[in-house]
Amino acid sequence: MTRFLVFAILGPALGFVTLFWVLLQAFNWLLGAPGTFDPHQIVLLPAAYMVGIVPALVTAAFDHALARRRARLRILWTALSGYAAAYLILATAWLDGFVHGAYLLAFGLVGAVPGAICSWLSGVSAEPAPR
Repeated sequence: MTRFLVFAILGPALGFVTLFWVLLQAFNWLLGAPGTFDPHQIVLLPAAYMVGIVPALVTAAFDHALARRRARLRILWTALSGYAAAYLILATAWLDGFVHGAYLLAFGLVGAVPGAICSWLSGVSAEPAPR
């Protein structure tokens, strides 16, 4: 249960930070455009939770299954699962042909980075305390 709470609470917020304050700024810099960092973008956080809660919980379920199997590379596999789950947000637009291009591949980082961080945090909280 704690694992799902970590992913549900932190996942969309970390995805928001990854998208708006990391990826967007990196793309602007690569294209030679001015930066668009603005702390007032935090008002978009409720929308990030509405859009990102389902992919976060899908990634949490995958991480939970890996944790029960005691997979060695759980954080890596969860990051890859988060990468794939991020495309759930774009599925309809992608199938209709509204989004395309090479930059679309970077969108998966919006799920991979929070997936890895949440997986690591949920693994740290699940470890037994030393005696």
